[in-house]
Amino acid sequence: MIEKNIYEQSLSFGILLVNYKGRILYTNDYFEKMLNLSAKQIKEKMIQHIIPKSNIIKVIKEGNADITTYGNSQYANLIEFPIKLSKLGIIIKFPNDFLQSFIVKSPAMSNLKKEIESIMNLTGELVTITESDGLILRVSSNCERIMGLKEHEFVGKSAFQLEKKGVINFSSTRKVIDTKQPIRLEQVTQSGRKLLVDGHPIFNEDGTLSKVVNISKDVTEVDDLKNKLEEVKNTLRYYQQELNKVQKKAKDIVVKSKAMEKVYDLVNRVADFDATIFIQGETGVGKEVLARTIHQLSSRKNAPFIKVNCGAIPESLMESEFFGYSKGTFTGGSKEGKKGLVVAANKGMLFLDEIGELPLNLQAKLLQVLQEKEFTPLGNTTPVKVDVRFITATNRDLEEMVREGTFREDLYYRLFVIPITIPPLAERKQDIPFLVEHFVDFYNEKYKTAKSIDKDVVQLFMDHEWKGNVRELQNTIERLILTVPNEQIQIKHLPEKMIRNTEAPTTLNLKDAMNHFEKKIILQTLKESKTMKEVSEKLGVDLSTISRKIKKYEIDFAKMQ
Repeated sequence: MIEKNIYEQSLSFGILLVNYKGRILYTNDYFEKMLNLSAKQIKEKMIQHIIPKSNIIKVIKEGNADITTYGNSQYANLIEFPIKLSKLGIIIKFPNDFLQSFIVKSPAMSNLKKEIESIMNLTGELVTITESDGLILRVSSNCERIMGLKEHEFVGKSAFQLEKKGVINFSSTRKVIDTKQPIRLEQVTQSGRKLLVDGHPIFNEDGTLSKVVNISKDVTEVDDLKNKLEEVKNTLRYYQQELNKVQKKAKDIVVKSKAMEKVYDLVNRVADFDATIFIQGETGVGKEVLARTIHQLSSRKNAPFIKVNCGAIPESLMESEFFGYSKGTFTGGSKEGKKGLVVAANKGMLFLDEIGELPLNLQAKLLQVLQEKEFTPLGNTTPVKVDVRFITATNRDLEEMVREGTFREDLYYRLFVIPITIPPLAERKQDIPFLVEHFVDFYNEKYKTAKSIDKDVVQLFMDHEWKGNVRELQNTIERLILTVPNEQIQIKHLPEKMIRNTEAPTTLNLKDAMNHFEKKIILQTLKESKTMKEVSEKLGVDLSTISRKIKKYEIDFAKMQ
């Protein structure tokens, strides 16, 4: 071992002298203290026993200096270089603070620092770099604009503390440290700005976390624009629904009575949602018209609307008509198979009229479509996926059928999500004059005629009992338009049965008969009079009595003038 002199012992950095075999020939006091070993423990030892990761033998052999960095502070940053022509090598260890100061002040490090700062400030986004314990090392210059804090209020602070103080609602650094994985999250600053943050972990060679880099994009304006755009979309959607509502009323639908206004208000609220609708009402009230209106007001209006009358299809053919079949399933069937009505309505609506006529075995299959949005065609083993909205209708009492066991209870509740009941014409007589006008205009245009209907006929229609509801009224007007030769349709042109039934009710109830004739007398007198006072004088009763009777019989005196 080479002897030390007073100068070598006082050196402020460590020196190890090693030969080409790796044997330690010399060490000074600094290195001994650093290794926490005595000179005797080091003397003539192999370098691999003292510093296992040293590359000094390779350095001596190849003649190229090297810097070896180890994971712990004791052996960090060893400078190893060969001594030419001697087959020896020297390992030097500087104090950590000395080497760090030297590196920071070096031109290369200075240039690197400038480049990093330029990159951080170039993007316009907020960039922060933190230690693995959350201590903030660097932050880009736009910190104050985005976060509302100056750089010095950030650098040197803990990200955890900033989170605790409410500078941010949630620390992305904390998430990266916890998960050791890249993350993306939304962050809200204390000033209310919204940030989209990407956090990235930086690892050491041994896999431990070294740094966390966060890149935050200010999306406040984007978020505000999205909200405003959504508001505009909602407004447009509302006005479109209202426009559709007006257009439908003006074109196809006559809604004047309060009962029908309630029905169509509900229709406009639910039309654009995909919930199943169950329409109830007597025969002829307009269930199909209502179903088509729902389709036209919905987002599926450009997709198919398929109507199926469940009572018009033979039971033996029902399953193949509804769900189709694969080729070769039936003798005499289509060679290519059949896709069925459910598939035909894909992306659109399937209106099942008279749903109470559906047999039990098909009820189970329909329930599968409603629950799972798929079914298996006849002769096939592969389920078919469909996207269909169902509207069903019936004039039968399904609840009674459930109690009798002829209709599945689980299917009933699947269909009965949004029930809509269309009142019979007897409960909305205010609609009759407007329905008459609508149908007269429709058939005049269809048959190129110019017929009109006398107001006495309209009044008689209001008094008539329309057992077939709107359909019966519509058919009656079409028949009159086609068969009456005169331009104006009068009472004398009506069928005798209709006139006879209207003149006197077929009832033995004396009160009903008296009310009927009282109303008829008042109506006739109203037609012949110009004022209510004149009516009261002709009938010999008080004016208040006439007013009460007019209200009782729902007579519109103003329209009769």
